[in-house]
Amino acid sequence: MSYRPTSRILHILAEETDDLSVIAQTLDQMIPDVIEKLPSGAHGAADLQRVDALCQHLKDISSTLKTMAVLIDAEAELEIATLINEVRLDYFKRRLRDDPVAPELGLGHGQIQLF
Repeated sequence: MSYRPTSRILHILAEETDDLSVIAQTLDQMIPDVIEKLPSGAHGAADLQRVDALCQHLKDISSTLKTMAVLIDAEAELEIATLINEVRLDYFKRRLRDDPVAPELGLGHGQIQLF
C-alpha cells in the first residue's frame, strides 16, 4: 500500500483544475469566432456561452482545494491505490504518485484528434 499526504493530493487536484481552467478560458476566447461562423439558429450555440461558467467553476474548485490543502492536518494521509484505480489517464496517475511526469505527457501532440 502506498500512502500520500492528503494535502499533497489536494494540491495536485488544484493544479490539474487550474490547467483545465486555462484550457476552458482558451476555448471561451475562441467562442465569438465560432459563433460568427455558425449558421443562424444553429442547435447548441447557446451552450457555448456556458464555457465561461465552466472557467469560473474550475477556478473556484481550484481555490477551494488549495485552501483545503492548507487547512488539513499535515499528518493526514490517503492510501492512493483506490484513487489511482478510478483514474484513466496515465499522466494523472503519475501525478498522484508524485512520479516524474514528462512535460508533454497529457498535452497531445498538437494534432487534432476526434474521439
